[in-house]
Amino acid sequence: MILKNKFGFGCYRIDNRIEEHVNSLTKAILNGIRLIDTSANYTDGRSEILVGNVLCDLIESKRIKREDVTIVTKGGYMQGKNYQFAKKKIEQGNPFTDVVEYEDGLWHCISPDYLEDQINRQLYRLDQSAEGGYIDVYLLHNPEYYLSCARKNAFEKEDAKKEYYSRIKKAFEFLEEKVKTGKIKYYGISSNTFPGSDVTYDFTSLEKVISIAEEISPDNHFKVIQMPFNIIESAAYFEKNQCDGEKTVLELAEEKGIEVITNRPLNAITPGGLVRLADFEHQKFYKEEYLKYLEVVELMEDDFLRERFQNENLPEKDFELLNATMVTGRTLKNNWESFGTIEHFNDMTEHFFAHRLNLLIDYFEEKVNDDDLVKQFDRYIKLVFKLLNMTSNYYKEIADKRSIYLHAVFDEFLDREQIELTLSQKSILTISSVPGVKCVLVGARKEKYIDDILGLARSQPVKHYEKIFSKIKQDISIALKDN
Repeated sequence: MILKNKFGFGCYRIDNRIEEHVNSLTKAILNGIRLIDTSANYTDGRSEILVGNVLCDLIESKRIKREDVTIVTKGGYMQGKNYQFAKKKIEQGNPFTDVVEYEDGLWHCISPDYLEDQINRQLYRLDQSAEGGYIDVYLLHNPEYYLSCARKNAFEKEDAKKEYYSRIKKAFEFLEEKVKTGKIKYYGISSNTFPGSDVTYDFTSLEKVISIAEEISPDNHFKVIQMPFNIIESAAYFEKNQCDGEKTVLELAEEKGIEVITNRPLNAITPGGLVRLADFEHQKFYKEEYLKYLEVVELMEDDFLRERFQNENLPEKDFELLNATMVTGRTLKNNWESFGTIEHFNDMTEHFFAHRLNLLIDYFEEKVNDDDLVKQFDRYIKLVFKLLNMTSNYYKEIADKRSIYLHAVFDEFLDREQIELTLSQKSILTISSVPGVKCVLVGARKEKYIDDILGLARSQPVKHYEKIFSKIKQDISIALKDN
């Protein structure tokens, strides 16, 4: 068995510059969570750097041995530094082979020359470049980008599929050579389309991939796949997409000895957006109070932009910046009931509101000296943060109704001692109980997330997982109800 841990540490959004992330991974490893999953493109390589730094520290201090840990990493994406490097190679007249130019800032490639470049860089970042260093499992990362791009460009489906599997075969042949050199132990594919319908354009067939590996060698090292699987996105369990509709991807993997890592156990992607499978603590939302605060914030923005900033005779460039960043009240007035889910609102807060507020705060700190204006701005910022917090409570109330429903479904079928678990623990434990699932990855940027996983150490598998999946699938509209 390659994958020895039931639960793994997922390193998406993990960054070596953030101390909490370092502490979280260290705690996980020292408490027995020894499978670590990362990728070349996670935080532009900084995720792998963190993994390498933590492992180096723990090994040098003799708290663990290298063989105690399973390092899983992935390659294929061209983003950030890799994207810029790929463009530079084109300018130099020496481009990588078979690059999928999906969109600006996001290309993809699984050609041997690109994988060679990536693995060398990844071994270095993971502190495995010295003699004897290695990667336990190397996965092609979402190779179906080729098919998505082919569909976008209206390629014939059968022609695109033929090329797709040809590229996978070339990558597998290269990875077999890497196994011979000792730089990797096993390889596989991480694909979001393994569980889906086999009639979709970008479907990745495990059956076909296994046949490719067997063509290369009967003693091949294609041994691991990774895919999404949670109590809402349950196609891996239900969809008979292998062997002419006879088997699910999980069933075929178990039959053929392919070990399965599942990801996104707590983040379900649905037609209505991302759904977080966790409990939400919140305060009561009062609509009338919220609307009053919203009106005050909007009036303050109007006052700043139409009068106070005008009186300051600001440069046109500065006024354009302020007009583009002092928008919280205006934006919430038009959209506060339309964000859909707490997950979407949190995403908007992180990528829209927070960015603009930081620019606004920096501007006032650096360029505004009028004490009265600064005091008014401080009052505005405090009200903005209160307003955002109240909006969050509105969506947490909605999410709490969903969580109550999901708890009820679980509790109908769980053993008595499992009923006391949190919603996230129930979700993770249920996924880990399904035959064919060898390891469940959990994103663990915070130490409290590690505590959540460790709390499952003595839990027995969920006996009636099928009934839970079936109930939620049957009542999915209730599970995702937003009012």
